[in-house]
Amino acid sequence: MERTTGPDRKPLTLRRSRSTADVAKTPALGRLAAVLAAAAVLVFAPGIAQAAFTGMNSGSTSVGTMSLPAPTGVSVTATCIARNLSIIVVSHGTVPRATSYDFTVTNPGGGNMQTSNWTYTKATAAKGTWTYQIHGLYQASPTNVWTGQPFQGTVVC
Repeated sequence: MERTTGPDRKPLTLRRSRSTADVAKTPALGRLAAVLAAAAVLVFAPGIAQAAFTGMNSGSTSVGTMSLPAPTGVSVTATCIARNLSIIVVSHGTVPRATSYDFTVTNPGGGNMQTSNWTYTKATAAKGTWTYQIHGLYQASPTNVWTGQPFQGTVVC
């Protein structure tokens, strides 16, 4: 099939893109004007953006808190015989949403004592009222741990 054009139609012409050689023919004044125009757009762009964002909207942020109750079902054996103190946690109980539990012992002077394996013993001179606490813990992130209400008990030596 042959393509023909009528007498009233102009012949097809192709436009070519500007090559690097064509750009070199652009007058220096034209290039300077283009650079200045681009610089003006960049300088005044923040003003344009500020004008575009003048509306206001408000909303409330939802913030929640979580309260962990004291453990239930706790079983502790605490004795002081001849000033030898022994506190053994048989069961730390349960707390809804808790990811772990801790056990602390406070001496009569108010200092917290280290515990290991849910057991605390003091072999000599345990005198006064000793307090122990078990907390449920919820770890929201590595640096954010929520501590629940304590299950608390005392032993008098």
